[in-house]
Amino acid sequence: MSTDPARDVGPAGARRAALRLAFGATACFGLVEARGWDATFLVPLLTAQMLVKLRQPPTLRQGVGLLVAIALSTGLVLAVTASFIGHPAVLILALALLLYLSFYAHRRAAPDLVTLLIQIAAVSLPVLAVAAPDAATGFAATLLCAGTVALLTVWLAFAAFPGGGPESGAPPIGASAPPDAARGALLDTLVLLPVLTGFILVATELAVVVLIVIVTLLRQHDPETGRRAALGLILGNLIGGVAAAVAYDLILMNDTLPFFVLVCLAATLMFAGRIAGAGARAPVNAIALATFILLLGLGMSPLPGGSGEAFAARLVNVLMASAYAIGAVSLLGSRRGGSLRLTPGRTRAP
Repeated sequence: MSTDPARDVGPAGARRAALRLAFGATACFGLVEARGWDATFLVPLLTAQMLVKLRQPPTLRQGVGLLVAIALSTGLVLAVTASFIGHPAVLILALALLLYLSFYAHRRAAPDLVTLLIQIAAVSLPVLAVAAPDAATGFAATLLCAGTVALLTVWLAFAAFPGGGPESGAPPIGASAPPDAARGALLDTLVLLPVLTGFILVATELAVVVLIVIVTLLRQHDPETGRRAALGLILGNLIGGVAAAVAYDLILMNDTLPFFVLVCLAATLMFAGRIAGAGARAPVNAIALATFILLLGLGMSPLPGGSGEAFAARLVNVLMASAYAIGAVSLLGSRRGGSLRLTPGRTRAP
């Protein structure tokens, strides 16, 4: 999850941004848990992604455009998966092209929620289709529903806590130049594709967790920072994983919806406050929040067709995915004659 805290005047703006983020993520968690939806992590993850980046709520026209783009892109991934499910080599090549185009569009400042959902669909639907064909169609519908609820929640959060975010420690950075975006998108695709290929062949629903973590990290890729920032991403995953495990254990002690919402609110307020006011450390806390949402959501409601898994095993998977993504980017980048580095501080217009 990349961070672009919007600028406002002093601590008041930081407080509003933190409350908006915590309110949005917690409200989504409470809603999906109360309704018993599958893939509990999706709606709060998408909502948090938008609230961390946005300086102001989307207009109605932008919102409708986002939903149309999400429906078309998710339908495209599902159609490609259904058409080539019997020909793995062709399916993998088609997914590679789609991922490359989505990473390129992301680096060229395309709407963030659209590119994120395309990438989640591209790594999730094929794996689910191979492992449990009925689950893929349901997950595609869940993606569209999640995008809709996330957008509505963002509007509600801005209405409840209006205003921008805190002052950012770095000025906003626009879209990458086309040659840089093309090179970066190719690198991202090369890093992600071997893992996606392996999991499609192995066909396990739990692979979706690893793939989404890698996608999240690759979206933070920036050639302007060093290895310390990359290690910070692993630290963020560890912090988020430990927080999710603690929260999950607390919820098991009192398995009621009000207590679940209270635990989520306390955790998201902690992360949101650090994202809004921690300056250079905000990216680490943004990654921690994303990992917390992903792991806690999977604990409350496993993926369709999947089963529960110990938090320790999930955390190990997350850390291994982080280490792989960072190591692969560094290795491939060094072979190009320069170091490629990671940071969630790169901002793009939503």
